[in-house]
Amino acid sequence: MEKVSNEIMRKARMLLEFGKVQKDIDTEKRTYYTVEGDSETHSVIYDKIKKEFLCDCKWSTLTNKKCSHMFAVELKGME
Repeated sequence: MEKVSNEIMRKARMLLEFGKVQKDIDTEKRTYYTVEGDSETHSVIYDKIKKEFLCDCKWSTLTNKKCSHMFAVELKGME
């Protein structure tokens, strides 16, 4: 897991702890998740071929960095 701010990891752990991460569909190439954020529900996709996450939240889209929603999904996969 890449280095990230304490605030993003705190939010990711809270999302996971409060059951806000839902695995929707698992295909050969991708896994699709729904993550219930503070004010919106977000779609997170894990691309198994590229081994990368994509999220539709504004922060991730604007900064091109991993967001708390992606880290919450990553933490869920480690359970």
